[in-house]
Amino acid sequence: MSYKPNKRRYDASGRRAAAARRRLAVVAAARDAFERKGWAGVTVREIAEAAGVSQKTIEAVFGTKAALLKAAVDYAIRGDVEALPVSRRESVHRMERAGDAAEMLRLHARHLRVINARSARIAAVVEQALGADPAVGELWSQMNENRAFGVRWATETLLQKRGRRPRLRRDYVESIMWVALDWGTYRTLTEQAGLDDNAYERWLRRYYASTLLP
Repeated sequence: MSYKPNKRRYDASGRRAAAARRRLAVVAAARDAFERKGWAGVTVREIAEAAGVSQKTIEAVFGTKAALLKAAVDYAIRGDVEALPVSRRESVHRMERAGDAAEMLRLHARHLRVINARSARIAAVVEQALGADPAVGELWSQMNENRAFGVRWATETLLQKRGRRPRLRRDYVESIMWVALDWGTYRTLTEQAGLDDNAYERWLRRYYASTLLP
């Protein structure tokens, strides 16, 4: 009787983990560099040095500077480099499960506080670089489409909750949500009005209470 040798199965988990760590280091370095220096002031080489990888590695993974900016924006909005979109994350599910409008709006204020604190500044970088690269313009368009989806989602979710202000019109609620979701609102309140993130969240809760609750 002959026996086949017992070949050890190749485990690629270590390689995948290392690749994930490199990707996180690159997008975190890119976000920091873009926020500090803007689109024109940043080079791929500078980001590679900050992340501890070669420029060729970044170019092989991301391709272009605009693609790297997009990855940095996704990281800022999501808080990680996972592919799971914000609409499928637990913070959104908690708002959908909220028992009434007041709870849903409280959770929404916290949700925006977390996301805008991470993404409002790099959103300004994208907006300021619109004419520099067609791909950046496409990125800005996609960001605004996603924001429009967020406005529609928040409006529909609120209108289904008990305890909201009666006879709310959909277009009125959407106008409230556009102001709340706007990165410029966060930047104005934190950079010009001097609010910290806790005070910004409290401002959102008062804003919602005065416009959307009885």
